[in-house]
Amino acid sequence: ALRSSGAIHCWGSNNNGQTAAQTGTFTAVSVGFNHSCGLRSNGAIVCWGSNASGQTAAQTGAFTAVSAGGSHTCGLRSTGAIVCWGSNTYNQVSNAPSGTFTAISAGNDHTCGIKTDGTIACWGLDTSGQAPTTRSP
Repeated sequence: ALRSSGAIHCWGSNNNGQTAAQTGTFTAVSVGFNHSCGLRSNGAIVCWGSNASGQTAAQTGAFTAVSAGGSHTCGLRSTGAIVCWGSNTYNQVSNAPSGTFTAISAGNDHTCGIKTDGTIACWGLDTSGQAPTTRSP
C-alpha cells in the first residue's frame, strides 16, 4: 500500500523478499507475482523481490508510471514511451510498441497501454484474446 506520507507498506508472503519494501518517498506502487515495484517521487523506479527473470532490474530514467506483471515489469517514461524488462517468454518485453502512451498495465504474461490518441495497444501472450494488437476507444 502507498501511505499518505509516500512510504510503501507491504505484508503477506515474503518468500522472495517481495514485501520488504524500499524506503523513501513514492507516488505509486505495483505488485507482480513475486516482486514489487515503486515509483519514487523523483520519477525513478525501484523494484524488489524475485529477480529470477530480471524483473526487478529497473531501467534508469524518469518515469510517470510503473506496472509489475507476472515475471516482467513495464514503465511509462516521462516522454510517453514504454520500456519493459524481465521475462520475455511471450514477447511481453520485446514487443512493447512505439508511440506515446498515457497509461500502462502489466498482466501475468502480457501488457496493455493506452496511447495518447485513445487507442489501446496490447502485446505478449494472447491465448484468450487478452493481447490483441490494437483496439479503438
